[in-house]
Amino acid sequence: MPTEKERAWEAYQSRKRAYQSVYDNFRYTDAQREQVIEFIGAAMKVIRGDAKFESLKRLLPVARTRTESIDGQSYRGGTRFAFNSGFLNEWTSIYMLATTDAQGKVEPYHFQIYFKPPMQIPRERLEQLLRLKLVPGWTSEGGNLQRELPDPLHDLPAFDGGNFEYGLIDPPHAPYTVQVKFTYLNGPDHNPYTASRLARLELRREYLTSEQIRERDHQKLGHLSTTGQRVPLGGKWLGVCADDALTASMPMERRMCNYGEGHVFGPLWVWSNVARERVPVQAWWQWVAPDPFEEEIERIFGGKRKG
Repeated sequence: MPTEKERAWEAYQSRKRAYQSVYDNFRYTDAQREQVIEFIGAAMKVIRGDAKFESLKRLLPVARTRTESIDGQSYRGGTRFAFNSGFLNEWTSIYMLATTDAQGKVEPYHFQIYFKPPMQIPRERLEQLLRLKLVPGWTSEGGNLQRELPDPLHDLPAFDGGNFEYGLIDPPHAPYTVQVKFTYLNGPDHNPYTASRLARLELRREYLTSEQIRERDHQKLGHLSTTGQRVPLGGKWLGVCADDALTASMPMERRMCNYGEGHVFGPLWVWSNVARERVPVQAWWQWVAPDPFEEEIERIFGGKRKG
């Protein structure tokens, strides 16, 4: 006859098998899939800096928070906000990591979903939704595929999926870049590109150093003269900012200036909602036309005006 300890162990094993059976037979609905895809799109806007963190809390409530430790460049500490994932199941976790400044402003930098069990979401749909830069091949060669995923612990074939990493087609002009990572499982024919079960999704900011920011702006606009440099040729000059959105927010006539040869290029003055006034922003200048008054000045003063 079994002992009390053996009966308790068998009861535990029976509950475990029943619980595992519930997990193995769980299937997501189309409505759940669409809701989580909508939330992923909203999370990208927050990570990019295009929307505030509060916009996510209106879609899903925050279930709990905890203090997060600092670990390397990607994990900056702050607070972990765990969203209520009960609309999916009791196993999946959805969270955002964020720092908080002295004024209480929440600055998210890392968003992640662990799908348990993995969810069928076509990789191509997420690539289009998040506007990801597609580069065939391995990450070491500049491509998206980081590595294949073997899983020898569960007697699975040598191939069980792949990790994919991406940059953005239209990255925000910010002191960080945005990186995206997918973990897909169970692709047929040992081909990571046909894996269709999404196990993990990660959106994160990678903050840049001051030197990296200067180098990025130089690569983009280094062929133009910038604030503080001498004007090489008198005439009408058009100013642009490194941030394309900032440039687009100003009418062209406000970015057009007359500069005399030898003068010093100034900044552009941009309205700040924080300071409630116009503030100077570094500008890059492109010559567009001669000074319409230059001939008149030469006629009156007998020569080209110097700065």
